Amino acid sequence: MSVNMHFEDDYFPAAPQSGLQVLIQEQMSRAPWWLLSVMVHLIFGTAFSLMAFSKFEPEPEAKFASTIEQALPEEIEEKIEKAPFEEARDIPCEMPSIEEPVISDDPLDDHNETDSNQDYEAAQGDPDSISNIPMVGKFTNATIGVGGGRGGAFGGRYGGKRRCRAGGATRKTESAVYSALIWLKNHQNPDGMWSTDKFMANCKGGACGGRGSSAEYDMGNTGLALLAYLGAGHTHNTGKFQRTVKAGLMAVKDRQLPNGCFGQQGGDGHWIYNHLITTMAVAEAYGLSRRSPMIESMAQKAVDYVLECQNPHFGWRYGCRPGDNDTSCTGWAVLALKSAKLSGLTVPTEAFDGAANWIEKVTDESYYKTGYTTKGDAGARLATVKNSRPLEAMTAAALASRIFMGETLRSPKVMGAANLLKNCPPKWNVSEGTVDMYYWYYGALAMWQIGGSHWTTWNDALKTALVPTQHSTGCLAGSWDPVCAWGEAGGRVYSTAINALTLEIYYRYAKVLNKK
Repeated sequence: MSVNMHFEDDYFPAAPQSGLQVLIQEQMSRAPWWLLSVMVHLIFGTAFSLMAFSKFEPEPEAKFASTIEQALPEEIEEKIEKAPFEEARDIPCEMPSIEEPVISDDPLDDHNETDSNQDYEAAQGDPDSISNIPMVGKFTNATIGVGGGRGGAFGGRYGGKRRCRAGGATRKTESAVYSALIWLKNHQNPDGMWSTDKFMANCKGGACGGRGSSAEYDMGNTGLALLAYLGAGHTHNTGKFQRTVKAGLMAVKDRQLPNGCFGQQGGDGHWIYNHLITTMAVAEAYGLSRRSPMIESMAQKAVDYVLECQNPHFGWRYGCRPGDNDTSCTGWAVLALKSAKLSGLTVPTEAFDGAANWIEKVTDESYYKTGYTTKGDAGARLATVKNSRPLEAMTAAALASRIFMGETLRSPKVMGAANLLKNCPPKWNVSEGTVDMYYWYYGALAMWQIGGSHWTTWNDALKTALVPTQHSTGCLAGSWDPVCAWGEAGGRVYSTAINALTLEIYYRYAKVLNKK
């Protein structure tokens, strides 16, 4: 090594050094070896960097512009990909303020359906509905029974309802329901309520007529109207009548008393009907809204008050725990509590036990006719209504209650009552006093569940009675004249709402008895 070094020094003689070079050389000789190593690496690193940059010359200007144009989409995509997402926020509990969609004149404008009784596809319901449980079950076990499609108890009320035609619905029955909902919408008060005796203030182009007897029934009529919308799948946040339903729910909420009762109490105790019907409406609204927290408190308080009004071990009557019972109030209570149970509200088993005890007590053992307050009675009628034939309204209410509380086709009491209804189908004849919309409503609920020839006979008569008698022109269009047994009290709002509910039977509840 020393030979080579001397050779190099001899071959390349050293150049004269300046004073600065000598000074640096002296300092370097005194520096520690690690510092020298760092400096050497820095020098070589800088040299290689300069070599790398000097090796690549810039491209011509045209190529540079082309490169930018090609890279632009990638740069945009990268910016989009890196854009920050909005933080997830809880959905507000209060019902949103939603502008109501434009409602077309044709209720089936998005479907090419014919007006016939041909069987349609089996109802599928909405897979996102609140549950897959049918409107049946031994009191609290709501999973007993065969459901009516993926939607469960309330699911068929959504889009699947238009395929639920195997039961005998037609384009005309659907059009009748839709027209009734339009009439109810047009006659809703600005405060969200439906008026029994003053709804004509909302008429356009002449008063409709058919006023009810008293504002005392406004709460009950509002409950029935809400049920009509809910029965067709319209809620405060789904369907074409969101604003209408929202206004109605807010109206009954504002009028709920601290004890949970809807509307004022007092007098002869008939306010219990108002409360039972409206409780059923808010319970279904709660279930259909995927258990909205805003509705939950109102609904549970209402249910608790229904339970408070029940006579121990029996049913319901006018007022709160009056000591006597009747099948009419008990029937509405069963429907309200069953809807509440299906919707996830708290309902004890004992409530259904008491209702069953009462129905059993007033049902005839031979023909299975159910009385109103005693076994074998003819039921109740308004004192001022003279031309109204006693029909099987209480038998129908009892039959629907039995089915919804878990009795099956194997029960002689179920089939015995069904036979009575089959022999007394709907018939619109005012002069003969056969119009009883209350009876037809309960009869449709029960006979739809029975099915077979019982339902076919009933349904054919029902459509013949209701579809042609609905008004189709002017402000009256969509309504029915209140010429039934209870029409004088409830008026046109009552007759229109309850008939709409009756014609919604094809998709309102799942069928649960067909395979039992």
